[in-house]
This record gives sequence, structure tokens and C-alpha cells, in this order.
Amino acid sequence: MVNLINKVNNVIDDQLHITQFKVKTNKLYGFKAIGSNTTSNQFCIKMNDPTKKIKINNKDLENNINLKNYVLICNANPWTNFALWTKRKDLIQKFFDKHKKPKNLILIYSNPSVDKPIQKTFGHFDKIFNNVSADKFTNIQNCTGQQCINCLRCYNKSSKNADNIIVEKVRNVKNAPNHICKACYSHKGINFRAHTMVKPLQKNSDLLSKDILKPIQIPRIIDRFFRFNHHGELIT
Repeated sequence: MVNLINKVNNVIDDQLHITQFKVKTNKLYGFKAIGSNTTSNQFCIKMNDPTKKIKINNKDLENNINLKNYVLICNANPWTNFALWTKRKDLIQKFFDKHKKPKNLILIYSNPSVDKPIQKTFGHFDKIFNNVSADKFTNIQNCTGQQCINCLRCYNKSSKNADNIIVEKVRNVKNAPNHICKACYSHKGINFRAHTMVKPLQKNSDLLSKDILKPIQIPRIIDRFFRFNHHGELIT
């Protein structure tokens, strides 16, 4: 019996953690997402504090395991629209120059520069997400102050450029930095709730980046819309 319980626990531990947003005041209320640990991601650490001497792995980007696993999840759930936020345009370019992008995967370039909105998509990206100061570019802010479930602009593909450019004011920052990663909400949130957040997010980081997911590990999603990287960034 003990051996059987251990086997069951090992299977559970090999499954990706899916976050469910149940708090009605949360921006992502009603959504589910797969995230990873930004506080252990070399790219995120460097972006959060450029003074740190950290070497980012840029080798073999065209065969990135994290992206291969996201593609597997998309292909296994063709009825779901998956939205992936990333600042790794180098990785996206090299990977999807070689691999076919699933039709139900929406790639969103998360512009790290504050108050410098990009107003046209490029490369393999379907949409652009921009951050601006609260009192700037107010005429084009179309994400500020609303919940995703009532908008879905990020989760539906469109041929109209206006639908693909998202602009939101910088959240919870009195004086907006010129680089959004310097005010990283993910780093702050994970560090504040390390006792509950680090373990599941780090498990996802390891499962997504170290090896290709086995068929039994690929989650079956019943939702129409799903998010990759509510916390996290692609791992190399």
C-alpha cells in the first residue's frame, strides 16, 4: 500500500500546476493559466536588475524545450485559444522560423519599454502589449481598468491592427520606470508569497524546460481561453 501511494504521489508531482483565478476582483478572474518562476529565470533576473552579472543562455534557441512543450499543449487542445506573453523576440523568431506555429496559439510581444508603445505587430507575433504611465497615451489605453474576461482582445486573433495593439497603464507603480521589468509585479508577488508560490511555479519551470512532456503529462484543457506565463518567461 505504501508503495502504491508513493507511485500515485510521484505521478501527481509530475503534472503541471494550473493556476485558477477565483477572486472576483482579480484582473484574470475566471481564467486558468500555467506560469513559471521568474525569480529563478536568468533572463528575468537580468531584466529586473541589469547590474547583476548573469549570463543568459542563448544556445539552440530554435529547439527550445519550453516552447516545444507549449506547442504540444496547444496541439493537444485545438478547441482552446492559448495566449503567450513573452519579451524573448529572439527566441520566438528562431524557434518559429523552424517550427510550425499552432493556429490556436496567440503570441504577444510584451514590450519592456514604458511610454514607448509599439503600434504595429512584427515577426511571428500576433499582438503587442504595451505599458504606459497613467497620464500618458490615455487616448490609446484600451486595457486599463478592465478584466480580461470582459475584453478578450488578447485571446482572439484579428486581422485588424487596432485589435492587436494593447495598451495598459503601469500597475501599482507611482513613478513608472522606463523599463517595466524594473517594477516586475511577478518578482514582488513571488517574493511576498514565497511560501505558497515558489514550489508550484518552480515545478512548472523544471517540467517545462528540462525535457519534453510525456503524453500523460500534457494537460487537457476544457476552457475556451487559456494563458501561458501569467507569472514567468520562456526558459532557455
